[in-house]
Amino acid sequence: MTVTAPPATLVAPPRGPCLACGQPLLDVAGCRVHPGCDTSPDVAASEMFAMIADAIDNQPRTLQTRIGPSEIGTPCDRRIGYKLAGIPETNRAHGVGWKAFIGTAAHEQFGQIFTDAEIRRFQDVDDTTARWYVEERVTAGAISDTDIDGNCDLFDAWTGIVWDWKFTTRNKIREQYRPHGPGAQYRTQAHAYGRGWAARGKDVRHVGIIFMTRDGEFTDRHVWHEPFQPGIAVAAFDRATRIDQALAVLGPDYVLPELPTASAYCTYCPWHRARSTDIPRGCPGHQQHDTTAPQPTGPLLASL
Repeated sequence: MTVTAPPATLVAPPRGPCLACGQPLLDVAGCRVHPGCDTSPDVAASEMFAMIADAIDNQPRTLQTRIGPSEIGTPCDRRIGYKLAGIPETNRAHGVGWKAFIGTAAHEQFGQIFTDAEIRRFQDVDDTTARWYVEERVTAGAISDTDIDGNCDLFDAWTGIVWDWKFTTRNKIREQYRPHGPGAQYRTQAHAYGRGWAARGKDVRHVGIIFMTRDGEFTDRHVWHEPFQPGIAVAAFDRATRIDQALAVLGPDYVLPELPTASAYCTYCPWHRARSTDIPRGCPGHQQHDTTAPQPTGPLLASL
């Protein structure tokens, strides 16, 4: 079967031969058969899903390698150590990050809503004082001598509230976030963004997290907030700096096994490796009842 080549401007290095005709394919993720070689809907659908999966795996949030404000508050010192040391991720057991992708897409839509609202306000009233700051990058702190920044979902300059969107399930809202709050990692992230806005001269009064459901209705949301406390972010960055300095002085092979773990969704950790004994390469998870577990970080890092 003869395959007509696409225009020269679209030609890219071939990914491999077409499974039907054997001729080269364009370097388009997921395409394994020329559209004209097999018109089966199942084949077409499989290629579409492969293209979507490739795009999800290669979006900026997925490929980010430097630690950010969203990670700085994890209760697991070892997880921070892996990230700071640049240890390759070992846990890809959960496949395509579909749930995270849904959250990213919803973030973008919410951001557009508030951007449009700000534009309309500027057009309708004689007031150019900004209220909604959408997905702006702020510097939340520093680890050693490296500034750490991230995109803050929303800052309301009129009320002084930093807002962060989280997309989860109705059950987690009901069983976890509504009765117990957001947990250390999300809470620290919110205050880190607050610190970033304060560093830009904004009057930050509160931080808040709005939990929305992926599997429920708009009204199933939960709103958490508290007064801005910059010390929460400062403590998190100080802890990360101590870990970073220990890694620089002693090296990951010594430091990572000594860093304490915490029960923090271990099986979803990028460095989780079940039953691992090679801790510098992967973690078996938090061993709650292991009496030989490493001592807390303090003694290890206090002498540095």
